Amino acid sequence: MNFKEAEQFLLDFAKLPRKEYLTDSNHCDWYLKRLQFFLDLIGNPERKIPHYIHITGTSGKGSVATYLQSILVASGKRVGLSTSPHPTYITERWKINNREISRAEFAFLVNWLKNKYKIYTKKTPYDNLSLFEFTEALGLKYFADKKVEWLVTEVGAGGRYDSSNIIPHKDIAVITNIGLDHVGIIGNNKSEIAYEKSGIIKTGCKVFTAETDPKILKIIKKECKLTNTKLFTINKPRYQILRHSPVIPNECEESPSQSVANGDPSSARASLGMTNGVDEYSTTFKYKNQTYTLTAPGEHQIINAILCIKIARALKIKDSAIKKGLANAKQPLRFEIVHKNPLIILDGAHNPDKMKTTVATLKQLRQNRPLHLLVGFSADKNIKQMVKQLSTLKPISITCSQTTAPGARPAISPNELTKLFKIDCPKTKIKTSPNPIQAYKTIHKTLNTGDILLVTGSIYFSGQLRPISAQN
Repeated sequence: MNFKEAEQFLLDFAKLPRKEYLTDSNHCDWYLKRLQFFLDLIGNPERKIPHYIHITGTSGKGSVATYLQSILVASGKRVGLSTSPHPTYITERWKINNREISRAEFAFLVNWLKNKYKIYTKKTPYDNLSLFEFTEALGLKYFADKKVEWLVTEVGAGGRYDSSNIIPHKDIAVITNIGLDHVGIIGNNKSEIAYEKSGIIKTGCKVFTAETDPKILKIIKKECKLTNTKLFTINKPRYQILRHSPVIPNECEESPSQSVANGDPSSARASLGMTNGVDEYSTTFKYKNQTYTLTAPGEHQIINAILCIKIARALKIKDSAIKKGLANAKQPLRFEIVHKNPLIILDGAHNPDKMKTTVATLKQLRQNRPLHLLVGFSADKNIKQMVKQLSTLKPISITCSQTTAPGARPAISPNELTKLFKIDCPKTKIKTSPNPIQAYKTIHKTLNTGDILLVTGSIYFSGQLRPISAQN
């Protein structure tokens, strides 16, 4: 079995009949039971990994996972990282100390698991595994075989009955925040969603959250009480933003520091400019008398970083390793700048909470430059609200497209998306292009040096364009 055959074998799982978590999630532990049955058949790799950090939340869980993995690596640990969905290639889901699983390793593991799955289908009292459940088993087997000391893993959707919650123990459970995403799947409101996400809390772990809503915190605290775990929160942390230069390259001038007393990401501009020895688009801030630098732009990333700092200190990791880890962490499709002049940004925002930070960050660095949008959404998202958010940027052109990536969730049609944008941007030039790669190439040819292109709406959509953006 070669890489392509292995990848197709996984994608074919989406076609198999089964009880499906993303369409039938009525508090059913069936999904975990069938995955556990398969893990039992392959030797229980989940029991061979000493330490786990498990992360859920509506926004920021990918960034927090990446920061924590990088901090642990900087402290000298052998660390696995499991994230989903993948930005572009399926092998990006599994990393050890920043190295992705190779295509050869991936194909070998899939072929080995395929043979085990034949046994599963004959013996199981359950139905077919889902794609996510199979990839969860693959990742656990890979990390166990490679003898990682720590595994940092993020939830796919929800938490309580998510496949990642199959892990038997955890040192740290993280709930970044609670917002409205996967509505109707894991809950119909924030309280129901908070209940599902709190399900990752297990006896023996420490729990961390950046959530500040008292009503939501009450739900998290209730789960902590049931599991006899301790909750640590960050509530309006005090930090200072250090700005060494403006955001646009070749136009550098000094800018004063700005203190932030309330921790509200909308209250001040982040340090998005060139700093001495770091990337041009970065965030530098001071927290509890220590200075930290993040490669990701946007003030919301400071809150994610402070959450990780608190977790790392609870694990008794030295400040030097925390600083190094945060500075080295790179997260694709989180306002990822792939070209500077013109400024081209690939972003995976796919819910209103994430889109809010994307819009806020772009407003901080735009400086009245002409803005073009290339947008594609999965059909099951709150598209109307995100269209309204993007419309506040007053773009001079909008191209509505859709992902054609294998395994991606069904997308809203470009024609339907165009209709929504015409409501909020009646005077803006709006185009429809069903082929995202062709749409990107067409827009790229027309961009002037001072223009900005924001590609956003879905990890699948923006991730599909990463290879072509690298070529250009």
